Amino acid sequence: MSRLISSLLRAAANLRQNWATSSITTGIIAISLFLVGGYLMLAHNLGNVVIGWKSDVRVTAYLRDGFPISDINHLMDEISGYPEVESVIYITRDQALEEFRAMLDKENNLLEGLEEYPLPASLRVTPRRDYQNMDGINSILARMGDDPLVEEVNYGQEWLGRLEKVIKAFHFIAVGFGIILCLAAVFIISNTIKLTVLARRDELEIMRLVGATEAFIRTPFLIEGLIQGFAGSAVSLAMLTLLYRVLIARMDSAIYKILGIGTINFIPSGSVIAILLGGMVLGGLGSLASVGRFSRK
Repeated sequence: MSRLISSLLRAAANLRQNWATSSITTGIIAISLFLVGGYLMLAHNLGNVVIGWKSDVRVTAYLRDGFPISDINHLMDEISGYPEVESVIYITRDQALEEFRAMLDKENNLLEGLEEYPLPASLRVTPRRDYQNMDGINSILARMGDDPLVEEVNYGQEWLGRLEKVIKAFHFIAVGFGIILCLAAVFIISNTIKLTVLARRDELEIMRLVGATEAFIRTPFLIEGLIQGFAGSAVSLAMLTLLYRVLIARMDSAIYKILGIGTINFIPSGSVIAILLGGMVLGGLGSLASVGRFSRK
């Protein structure tokens, strides 16, 4: 315990004496983790956008005229029992017309004078989350088969196909860019810490000449690295919080509607913990590795 307290006191003294280089190291860690955190926040919100788009995937089965409501209810019960289906809603011709009027908004006067409703009744089938893709839709269509009540089925084939391509591209780019960004952060931070340690090479040589053990030399550097890493990660989270608040204040509501999300979300709590721990690990291991490289020279 006394050795640990001694190492803590020496680490605190070293940080005070070398506050300039320690501040630079902390700043580099903060900027690097800020970039990583910014990427995580972007990826998290883009993921929510993709989920929102996928939630709009549904099958619309347009019904033929002349069938009694009992047959329609029987078909709804049958489709509701499919394991791929979340819900089924019956849309009457009147409801379809009202929805069409709402879509036209100020141009709904174009529908005046119609002698009969142009839109058929339909069933809106919403797949479960795991089946909101081409395979899930095809499975639903295969179960429905050629039912005599159904005149036509529409599920936005082209739109869904493009959405799946966008999702695959998003995941590929996100993983690739994330790996590159993390590697760049590790490289920058480790080299910055190396320069900090090399700036104190005279101190290391003197300590070795007087017979100090490697554990005695490295422990304060490890503690310094942990402190710098924690401080840098805390600063990066503060910067991310400021960025988040600015985006929330400046983002127009129309953009939310276009993206299909209610608001911008901060990075998940798991990512916050990962940034804090990651900063400490980078700082601690970077210090140890730099001291070790110097001792071998």
